[in-house]
Amino acid sequence: MANTVIINGDNRKFTLSPELKLYALIDAGFVKTVKGNFNYEHPLYNDSPYNAPTKLKMTINKELNHLTMVITDRNGLQKVNIFKNKQLAPTVELLNYILKDLEERNIIVAVKD
Repeated sequence: MANTVIINGDNRKFTLSPELKLYALIDAGFVKTVKGNFNYEHPLYNDSPYNAPTKLKMTINKELNHLTMVITDRNGLQKVNIFKNKQLAPTVELLNYILKDLEERNIIVAVKD
């Protein structure tokens, strides 16, 4: 799988794990869409998930070979770079925790240069 993604502002690269299983997606909170793709949205918040200014959005296609990953504003319309603002360090920490969890579940893997 040659599909590699970089989150806006981050320098790490991720791709889908070759050991990806359908049940792992469901266990992690991915939701199957009408078209058969799998969507994942997780608010990146410090205090309350209902007031989260940003969220992580991921989509994996139904063939499980194409990944998109982006951090957006609350409405999910604008891309946001959480890495350039030092006040968002807790948000970056939460993102790192989520990405580590997805790696441990064999959904994504970090790409080494």
